[in-house]
Amino acid sequence: MGMAGLVTAGRRPRRLVGIAVLSVAAAVVAVVFLLPLAIEGFVRLLDLTLNACVWLAASLSNGTDVWTILRAIGRATAYVLLSTRALSIVGALVLVGAAALYGLQRLLGSEGEFSR
Repeated sequence: MGMAGLVTAGRRPRRLVGIAVLSVAAAVVAVVFLLPLAIEGFVRLLDLTLNACVWLAASLSNGTDVWTILRAIGRATAYVLLSTRALSIVGALVLVGAAALYGLQRLLGSEGEFSR
C-alpha cells in the first residue's frame, strides 16, 4: 500500500467517528430544545380538541345547521393555517429540509470522490 493509501485509510475512520459524534450531539440538542415544544404542542392539541368537541356539541344541541358548522370549522382552520406562527414554522421546516438535503448531497458527493 502506498503513502496515499495510508492517508486515505486513516481519514475514513476519523471521518466516520466525527460524523457519528456530530449526529449524536445534534440528536441531543434536538431533544433538549424540541421536546418541550413537542409536549407543549401536544397539550395545546388536546385542549383545542376538547374545546372543539364542546363547541360542536353545543352547536348541535342548539339546532345549528350542518353547513353553518362546517363553514365555521373551515374559517377557523384557514385562520390557524394562515397565521404568522404557522407560516413561520412551515418556513423554518423548509429551511431545515433544504439544509439537510444540502448536507446529504455534500456527504454523498464527498464519499463518491474517496471511493475512486
